[in-house]
Amino acid sequence: MLAFRQKWDSMPAGVRNGIIALFIGWGSHYAFYFGYLATDEPERVTYLWDRITGSNPNYELLSQLAVGIGICYCVATIKKWARKLCIYFNIGMVVMYALFAIAFALGEKFMELALTTLIAGSFAVSLYWLLKRETAQFFALSEKKEP
Repeated sequence: MLAFRQKWDSMPAGVRNGIIALFIGWGSHYAFYFGYLATDEPERVTYLWDRITGSNPNYELLSQLAVGIGICYCVATIKKWARKLCIYFNIGMVVMYALFAIAFALGEKFMELALTTLIAGSFAVSLYWLLKRETAQFFALSEKKEP
């Protein structure tokens, strides 16, 4: 934990801002997805697939958590490839949640609009900081330092 704290303190402010916005984005995504979208889906939607494949009924939950936590962890540990992967994911998330926000605005669902705007904004801020030249240079230098 101490090593991570030292690494965190040595990061430029832009890198830290991007990572914080990324964590906020994924945390908000989970709140929206499992608090709003997943509650509208009946159990029977995946029942047949679960029976055929023998998969865990919590597969969707586990896969969502694995992707988000995996990306956050790899970016936070300053992996150059994770920054690039995260940029692609962030673009998709910004577009998807901007479309959700537009739909909720048209439907006058203001609580959902606020949450989806927060999510799109968080991923957009993270995208901004991860695309900056200083951040790219820090990730590139960090990759060269590690064996």
